[in-house]
Amino acid sequence: MELMRFEATRRFGVAPEALWPLVSNTVLMNRVIGLQDVEFAYAARADGGSVVTGEFRRFGRTFARWTEHAFDFVRPQRYRVLREYSLGPLASLDGGVELIPEDGGQATQVRVFADILPRNPLGWILAKRLVGPSSTSRVLAQCQIFEEYLNGKVTSPFPQLAPRGGVDARRLDELTARLIGSGAERVVVERLRAHLAEAPEEQTASMRPFELADAWGVSRETTLIGFLRATTVGLLDLKWDVLCPNCRIPKAEYSTLADLELRAHCETCNITFDANFDRLVEVRFKVSSAVRATSVGVFCVGGPQNIPHVVAQAELEPGAALTWQVPLTGTAFRLRSPQSRGAAILEVDAGGPDQAEFAVESAGIAPPLAQVDGAAVAMRIVNRLDTPAIVALEERFWSDTAATAAIVSSLQEFRDLFSAEVLAPGLQVGIERLALLFTDLAGSTELYERIGQARAFRLVQDHFRLLDASIRGNGGAQIKTIGDAVMAAFPTVPLALRAAADMQRRILELQVAEVDPTRLLKVGIHAGACLAVNLDGRLDYFGTAVNIAARVESEAHGGEIVISDDARWDPGVEETLARERLDAESQEVRLKGIARVVRVHRIARVPPAVELGAQSDAASASAAPTV
Repeated sequence: MELMRFEATRRFGVAPEALWPLVSNTVLMNRVIGLQDVEFAYAARADGGSVVTGEFRRFGRTFARWTEHAFDFVRPQRYRVLREYSLGPLASLDGGVELIPEDGGQATQVRVFADILPRNPLGWILAKRLVGPSSTSRVLAQCQIFEEYLNGKVTSPFPQLAPRGGVDARRLDELTARLIGSGAERVVVERLRAHLAEAPEEQTASMRPFELADAWGVSRETTLIGFLRATTVGLLDLKWDVLCPNCRIPKAEYSTLADLELRAHCETCNITFDANFDRLVEVRFKVSSAVRATSVGVFCVGGPQNIPHVVAQAELEPGAALTWQVPLTGTAFRLRSPQSRGAAILEVDAGGPDQAEFAVESAGIAPPLAQVDGAAVAMRIVNRLDTPAIVALEERFWSDTAATAAIVSSLQEFRDLFSAEVLAPGLQVGIERLALLFTDLAGSTELYERIGQARAFRLVQDHFRLLDASIRGNGGAQIKTIGDAVMAAFPTVPLALRAAADMQRRILELQVAEVDPTRLLKVGIHAGACLAVNLDGRLDYFGTAVNIAARVESEAHGGEIVISDDARWDPGVEETLARERLDAESQEVRLKGIARVVRVHRIARVPPAVELGAQSDAASASAAPTV
């Protein structure tokens, strides 16, 4: 039978960049235009990647089966997908959406198309009367709602998917009231309640707190703490997702860290990988079944918003070539193919070449490194393999919108609320980079002799409380105390440095006649790779970075902060030093147990709060402890 073509266009008064995240959300788009959920299976390709097969089943019977090719898309310009059917009334369906900018990019001409090849007369009838005209018109109707949403005329881009019943409003109100009583910020609770009551099922079954915080205009840390507290009152369920390092899609889910397995497999990318806490283990939340039922079907597995870090993707036949014209907003991108063992890195440099050519080969993508002008670059890609190759251009650096296990486990509220959340005994999970802070008291042995054990013990306990306030107030977690010393972890070095400065200010509150608090506390900061482990039923960290952090602290004198060279040059440290008015003097030292000479940076004095022109947390503390 002949190929049938369907097409519809309409103009909308919003920019393509604003419309793209909504129209390319094929999971919700497929639901809202009336498509049924389907089942997908994956068969590994010998040369890398997988062949994806979809089935539409009802009442135990398969009505259609097809091979689903990789989505062909360039954001925010277009997407299309080809389905080749082996069973059912259709032989193939090739459909998608194109966004054409108008009025200098302030408006968009949306073109929706579907090319359908019927297998038999039934397929011709379905295509002519239902599939073709219905799908194109419904996509444009949904874009009309998107326009109203983006212009502030409606509150939801998918109002049809709001829950019709199924939400226990009484239970929701009861638990949100309990959540406010637990100390969660009211603004977070109110936003969360509205989201749970109104959002589509897909958006309540796997919630990312940082993404929602950004959308709500609320602090990420405050939102995460609110979600953690919501779990303790029974409003949410916490889960740990393990993400594939290539497609960055969750591939395994665990209800507790104790169930976490180190190795995971991605059936889409056809790779097995080790989970790590920095990127690949992420905490997400699901609404409790006591509040709202969530039964999420599978409507799409390869759409652009399933892999939002990918800028462009296509499938190339052997010997075929394509050219992408795509603006690159960012500093570095990666061009990869599951059928190639190596990727190419694109570094964006204003004024660089506006053209680049790459070849997909089994050993890797050549050349492996290129500089391009991100504002306007034409990328030509040739497939030199004997088999089809999928190529994807993606953002090289991961988004910071994930509440990773490294971030969550270094948050004191998590350790307080979920002290039982530990890894299985013997399991060691890598962390590529964590900021570690050690403290100790200068001359503590002499201190005990000089002021007596009872008074010294009280001073140590008071100093622990002051340090804990600094750690909590700067997004860190106290891992353990070792005698008079404290080990703490932070997601970033700037947070650790802010905490260290705050500690030196808070310690001035100690009032002991025989003790000079300006020369009492020693602080060391280092950042590096370590292992998360289960130690005596609690989450702890081990490795060279931990040892170095302790050695760096031993280089400090009372009242000083010493930063390792590895930590000193982390992003944001320079700004933090300037904001806190800290002068760091560099010097070379020998750390115990390390053969080579290393460079450290010594901060000999932390200005009191009054010198900063504003009251710090230390200066606003209610009362100074006395011993």
